[in-house]
Amino acid sequence: MTIEIVQPKNSHDREKIYRFLYEIWSDEFCRSMEGMDHKCRFMKDGLDETAEHLVAVDRSGRIAGCVRINILGRTALPGTFEKHLKSAELVELFGGDAVCYASHFAVAAEARGRTVASLLIAALYRLCLGEGASVGISYCALQFVSFYSQLGYRQYAENFRLDAGVRVPIVHCIRDWTYLDEIKSPLVRLCTKEHDDKGAAARKLAGRFPLFKAPGFSRTKVHHLWARLAHTTPGDKAADSFFHGLSEGEQKIVGRRVSEIDFSQGEYVYRRGETEQGMGVLLSGSLGVEVSVAGVSRIVNVILPGEPFGEISCLSGGRRTADLVALEKSQAFLFPSDFLERACRAAPDLGLKLTQRLLKLLAARFVNFTDAAVCGAGSAGGAQGKRPSFFQGPDTDEIKNRIESYRFDSLGDRESEFKRLLTQATIGEDIEFAVLNSIGLRDGAKVLDLGSGPGVTSFLVAKRLPQATVIGVEPEDLLRKKAETLVADQGFAERCRFLKGTGDRIPLDDGTVDFSYARLLFQHLPNPLEVLGEMRRVTRQGGIVVVLDVDDRTTIVHPAPAGLEDLENRIASAQAAAGGDRHVGRKLLGYMTEAGLQDIGIETIPISASALGREAFFSIVFSFKRQVLERAGKLDEPTAALFFALEDLIRKPTTFAMTMVYVAHGVVS
Repeated sequence: MTIEIVQPKNSHDREKIYRFLYEIWSDEFCRSMEGMDHKCRFMKDGLDETAEHLVAVDRSGRIAGCVRINILGRTALPGTFEKHLKSAELVELFGGDAVCYASHFAVAAEARGRTVASLLIAALYRLCLGEGASVGISYCALQFVSFYSQLGYRQYAENFRLDAGVRVPIVHCIRDWTYLDEIKSPLVRLCTKEHDDKGAAARKLAGRFPLFKAPGFSRTKVHHLWARLAHTTPGDKAADSFFHGLSEGEQKIVGRRVSEIDFSQGEYVYRRGETEQGMGVLLSGSLGVEVSVAGVSRIVNVILPGEPFGEISCLSGGRRTADLVALEKSQAFLFPSDFLERACRAAPDLGLKLTQRLLKLLAARFVNFTDAAVCGAGSAGGAQGKRPSFFQGPDTDEIKNRIESYRFDSLGDRESEFKRLLTQATIGEDIEFAVLNSIGLRDGAKVLDLGSGPGVTSFLVAKRLPQATVIGVEPEDLLRKKAETLVADQGFAERCRFLKGTGDRIPLDDGTVDFSYARLLFQHLPNPLEVLGEMRRVTRQGGIVVVLDVDDRTTIVHPAPAGLEDLENRIASAQAAAGGDRHVGRKLLGYMTEAGLQDIGIETIPISASALGREAFFSIVFSFKRQVLERAGKLDEPTAALFFALEDLIRKPTTFAMTMVYVAHGVVS
């Protein structure tokens, strides 16, 4: 395959790049990313307007790979990436024209493992030199840290998490010839000594960013790696260590593929269900293997220094089977997903030796886990190590005694649930408020936000209606605190207040508000008529009571995976057993009538995956349902696999998925 690196000459050439990126990220990897246009089959975002694109093409002109570069003096990164990549600080430190950002690096499946990637990287480096840049920034997945380290990239900021997994901010001191030569980077041949800044950029970075450092090894100092491993492996386990007893030649083979990374306390290394591969060996600290038992997170195994982690998914090629969380500040060496395969090709005896060691460690873990499970039968706490107290979840008895089908503090993954609540409240905002305005929501009104959660709906009302006041009622202390912080940060604290209370005991006097709103609350209530009566009581005569909720019978996925109907029935039964109702939408008209409201109406809002965004659709429609089954202790392996299959299916552009939202409203007479 003969490859040439070119730049697009016109809009037609750029469109070919956008289509190529869509085919890679949407069709092949089923990812939903910023800038995807499923109708036009494009992937284009705001950075493309000011970016330089480099494209690898074969003799026929077909694209084999691409990458883009933005000079930060000519454009600004989106808010999320500006925050995590510290781009404003870098511009302040070096000047905007000296900082470049590389992204949208992609290689066609048939070209992977060939020269396409190296040609693109070399062209990217030449372009940065030609632009006069001092540093280049980007981010990468955990399994690619070692690859970028060998090019000369170094971590400089804290890891962050995208939906697909952990991402590591990395920076390249483009003109640091001395460092590139020291680590034998392939880019050193493109950087002459005349370009050498003699480490000036690196010193600036080290002075500003405490995390900036050289990787834990270099190709010329592989013995440093083994010194670290020998030091951190517990003495009584030396014979069982993954890398114990390797020869100097074998150490060099392994050392070429390893990189070091830090994890802060509480940071998730992997999340269950993620598809990204790779494995590691812990150097210091401890990692907890976390699963959900009856909706409560528990540690079932503790990874100690010298032990490998992430090997199950790396070997199987499947999804992550559990969460892995840093129980304290920890360091680890990481290996890419093809580590064992490359070791086998380079030295078959080494590959066999490492495979045997790994199987031995897996067998020992299985025995330990089985012993713990037998000894701790009937207990959720059969773990090898004690988890720090700040990780402890609520008692199972406490969960069983809950009278509502939703409690934030009983859910196993609060971080993801909080994110889901935020997404749920903001997606479709314009459509929702158009309906509320048509019903009678007016500026200057006093509004009740019942079940206000993290306060996003209250904030949106205050933002859209500058004369309105909002009273949020929420029983969960943590969510109320988040709501108070949100409105204070946005400057609406004077017009929004949050009270502790429940739907059947709203802490307000009769006729206090003009507009009572319960958003996605009634599906969780065992006593909807009682709550509706309370909403009527606190609303003045002539005021309006509004309930927005769903009905699972109106959710459609086509083509539907086998078992979806049974899954929906089991979810409905589990939520009903906890006091909720997944089919409440169809009952709202009757509830309004029985509560004695007048001028009753029902509005409907259709929501589709293509309009909402496929990952967002799955998150707000199905992620809570999974937690319903987890909390009920009914999420077995086949059911978990069905959720994963459903998520993959909904991500495909050819899948039709939609649901219906019902807005019931009535007037207090």
